[in-house]
Amino acid sequence: MSNKKFLFVYILMLVSVFVVFLFSLAIGLDGISFVDAVKALFGGAVDENVVVMIKQIRFPRIFMACIVGAGLAVSGCVFQAILKNPLADPFTLGISGGASLGAVAAFISGLAAIRSFFIPFCAFAGMIVSVSVVYLLSMRKRFNSNAMILSGVVVSYIFSSAVMLMFALSPENSVQTAFLWLMGNFSSFDERLLPFITAVVPICIIILSLSGNIINVVSLGGEKSKTFGINIERNIKFLFLTASFVTAATVSICGVVGFVGLMIPHIMRKIMGTNNVILIPASAFAGAFFLPLCDTLSRMLFSPVLIPVGVITSIIGGLFFICLLLKPDRK
Repeated sequence: MSNKKFLFVYILMLVSVFVVFLFSLAIGLDGISFVDAVKALFGGAVDENVVVMIKQIRFPRIFMACIVGAGLAVSGCVFQAILKNPLADPFTLGISGGASLGAVAAFISGLAAIRSFFIPFCAFAGMIVSVSVVYLLSMRKRFNSNAMILSGVVVSYIFSSAVMLMFALSPENSVQTAFLWLMGNFSSFDERLLPFITAVVPICIIILSLSGNIINVVSLGGEKSKTFGINIERNIKFLFLTASFVTAATVSICGVVGFVGLMIPHIMRKIMGTNNVILIPASAFAGAFFLPLCDTLSRMLFSPVLIPVGVITSIIGGLFFICLLLKPDRK
């Protein structure tokens, strides 16, 4: 694919993200039209209640969905490249398990009831613990990809068992609230953290995108990587920690949203190829398109009941991989 075609695809994806954003703003139970939603967003003459609904409720939620979707898709893309495994993502590496343990601890201990800020804080702290454990275990094997994935799976199982233990020993009302968070939920995130996420995640995405050529070299593995004269082990550490930080920042805000980091890189790799210089930005756009769309479905499918967005992404992701398994092999 030529550079002009890549540019055309990027522009098309950017326009698609913008259209989905506006579409999500207008979809709801309150009967706000698409035109009124756009007017409210850009300061046109419209009812004050519509302005409040669009700017203070829907806009932060949809914007957060775009940021989280882009961050998870990029982190999954980087993990799959540096570990040379198409099944690598924040789940298999134990990062989401650490967030789950930290958030559940906040709910069960009562910190979440004191102040909602403790939920993302504890989730982020749990992720730091899980990433540190996986990092230290992998370091003993010189960051071998199989060792990193195995370490992540082990850590994930241990943390999941700790979460189940907390559920078993806790009051029922605390368990239900924590369980909804674990499924991924944009209904109750702290909007005061939006500027932090808006600054951190795009910066990390830009850094990882600019590191595309290094990721290409790292993904070669073995003696081939050494011929390019770069320190493979040091770059794997940097890329792993940066992608983990992106995951930590996003998941600590809205909970564990599954399959975005696993499925989106698969799809974009088929469309854009394996060059990570091109693939990483494309995955960011695709994630920013996919997750707001899933969030809109979560709000509308069983309205007026709001279901966690992680339920929608898991259903779509599961069906996607079933289709891949049933697809006949090509010679």
